[in-house]
Amino acid sequence: MILKKEDLEQYLKNMRISIPEIFARELLEQYGQSVTDDEGHVFEYSKQDISEQLRKAIQQYFEGENRISSF
Repeated sequence: MILKKEDLEQYLKNMRISIPEIFARELLEQYGQSVTDDEGHVFEYSKQDISEQLRKAIQQYFEGENRISSF
C-alpha cells in the first residue's frame, strides 16, 4: 500500500487533528511511493505500517520535532 492524499485526509479527520500542508506533503513524499531496497526489490508498506508511521511522525511533530527527515 502507498499513502494517498485521500487516505491521509481521512486519517487526519478520524484522529480529529490538522497539520500544515507542508508537513502533509512531506508525509506523502515519504509514504506515497513504492520503496526499493539495495537489491532492487520493491517493498510496499502495509496499511498497519503506514498508520503506525503516521502516528509516530505526527506525534513527533506536535512534540516539537517539526520534520520527518529522521524516518
